[in-house]
Amino acid sequence: METVDLIAFGAHPDDVEIGAGGLLAKEAAKGYRIGIVDLTRGEMGSRGTVEERAQEAERGAAILGCVWRKNLAIPDRHIVVDDESLTAVVRILRQYRPRIIIAPYWVDRHPDHVKGSELIKEAHFASGLTKFCPELPVYRPPFLFHYFINRTTEPSFVVDITDCHAQKKEAVLAHVSQFAGNYPYGLESRDRYFGSQIRRMFGEGYLAASPLVVNSPLALWGEGR
Repeated sequence: METVDLIAFGAHPDDVEIGAGGLLAKEAAKGYRIGIVDLTRGEMGSRGTVEERAQEAERGAAILGCVWRKNLAIPDRHIVVDDESLTAVVRILRQYRPRIIIAPYWVDRHPDHVKGSELIKEAHFASGLTKFCPELPVYRPPFLFHYFINRTTEPSFVVDITDCHAQKKEAVLAHVSQFAGNYPYGLESRDRYFGSQIRRMFGEGYLAASPLVVNSPLALWGEGR
């Protein structure tokens, strides 16, 4: 069993690229092992077939440098927190034992993003319970962060993605059926806005599910200036 350092969860193929493509590309370039899990195949979307979207998802993951991408095939528009879905996610967490998992922000205009966020939060907790899926060793990832898709708020932290923004853009545009070569409206402006908050050209904002430990504020400030 090969572990990964970070797993990004999205409700649909392309969600992860939109919200966290820069972070994934940046960490993969450093040698960290990154995995992506799409909860649904996006079959209810107005554009693209299931087969097209699966191929696009693989291209997007390859561009970002991810070691694998999986799809749980939960019915699109029917993401719910039930034992079957929880078990599927918990199995992923316990098998690959990531240090960090990321999921959509829980406030969004798309109900699937909201439900997907709820499912990952519930699975993150359940993964640490000895009586849930007792056939697998218990493991709860230390960190759960949330990325933004259609709605934002004040982030807990911003990641500088200036050096890998072009890579993120290429990965997003790999989803040809969804965007037809047009970068999603407002996405570049949002990345520029978050970048401006840390005096960089491009950034991605993230919310922490719990307070972050800072051992040295001076060292942290020195890295960010």
